[in-house]
Amino acid sequence: MYGHQHKSDMKKIYLFCFLVCFTYTSFAQITITKSDMPVSNDTARYSTSVSVSNFTNTGANYTWDFSSLLTTGQGIDTFKSAFFIDPLYALLFGLTDYGVPSTNTIDFSLLTLTDAYDFYKTSSSYVELNGLGASLSGIPLSFPYNTPDKIYQFPMTYGRVDNSDYDLTMTVPAIAQIHQHGTRVNTVDGWGTVITPYDTFQCLRLKSVVNELDSLDLTSVGTNIGLEITKVTYKWLANGQIIPVLEVDGNEILNNFVPTSIKFRDHVRANTPLFNISIDFTANKTVCTTSDVVTITPTVNPFYATGETYQYTITPNTYTYVAATDSTSKIPQLNFTAPGLYTVSLFVSANAITANATATKTKVGYILVTFPAGITPTEASNPIKIYPNPVNDQLSCQLSGDASKQMTLELSDITGRIVYTMTAPQNGVANIPTAQLSAGEYIFKATPAGEKAYTQKVTVVH
Repeated sequence: MYGHQHKSDMKKIYLFCFLVCFTYTSFAQITITKSDMPVSNDTARYSTSVSVSNFTNTGANYTWDFSSLLTTGQGIDTFKSAFFIDPLYALLFGLTDYGVPSTNTIDFSLLTLTDAYDFYKTSSSYVELNGLGASLSGIPLSFPYNTPDKIYQFPMTYGRVDNSDYDLTMTVPAIAQIHQHGTRVNTVDGWGTVITPYDTFQCLRLKSVVNELDSLDLTSVGTNIGLEITKVTYKWLANGQIIPVLEVDGNEILNNFVPTSIKFRDHVRANTPLFNISIDFTANKTVCTTSDVVTITPTVNPFYATGETYQYTITPNTYTYVAATDSTSKIPQLNFTAPGLYTVSLFVSANAITANATATKTKVGYILVTFPAGITPTEASNPIKIYPNPVNDQLSCQLSGDASKQMTLELSDITGRIVYTMTAPQNGVANIPTAQLSAGEYIFKATPAGEKAYTQKVTVVH
């Protein structure tokens, strides 16, 4: 029995040791080497973002949670061979591994250069930027670095610090000569776990500080310009990802890091609005008659949302827009052609910096419409039918039975001024010309001799 107890205790000790070792292995710092870097023809999708997050905090076994980063755009890093970019570059930069669109601080348009590429070389000890190529009037020019810029040095482990210099001279015939000299200090100042909207990674955190002096000699005007540049970049590097899973460029101002660009490894996704919007609207009249014009005014919050688009939906559809407005106008004006309770809905889309944000507001039974005092609507059982309504050039009246006998037909504007009058014909069909009338609202009135009048609102449109 003692022997069995001894074996049980030993199994527990082994299990405990295994769990300790497994936990340590799972969360131990990683090492970044050449195998984690891109090679020719690799591609990597990324998203860009904006954020006020604190990117400077770091340490050993640290967790960086940037899962709330918003997406402002996407792109693909493509690592092209020199031959693929231009066959002549295969001769000029044949020993490089790949080229990517240049991120140099030079304003290439000032030098009338286009299609600028940085060319990189990778070895077991480093990744270095050793050449720049650009086209002048379609002719490729090459500018090898006098001293390559060592972007990474391997093996990269926590606590490693590397100092390196780089030097580049560019001579563009008859235009300018540029000389760049800089110092790069790379410090692996943290390791642990980084969380992005894409995934969670075990990583090393690299802080890279570049101090550069640019001298520009413009041949055509004989002017020499000197410019000092300092740039700080934070990179979170993980095994097998070929680009940083998160990279933040910026400047240190009064000991505070201010990010200027953010990108993270990602899959295809839609941009996320930086903020949400809320909307409301008010009508200048929520109780009105069919002779009134109603104006609806919206409110969009926050006030700094821009590029708003509007879409109003109103039910029932017995109304018309007036004053050259329509359902997409910001402040529409409309006239209701039948009494009832009307529901108004507004949909708004607005630019929320990183993407459009949308909102909808609906008010059920918001506007009550009645007929003006003294006007009696025609009923479905009445022996009078007018059409079409709205009307363009001619309003037709269909009179049934004896309705046409001694009947007077009138059309007046909403002020009461009669614009057309006639006696109903014996055949029971009357046509009232409206082509010469101004677009707007009118009242049709049919009055049989000695009986009450039938009235209905008519909308003239052109």
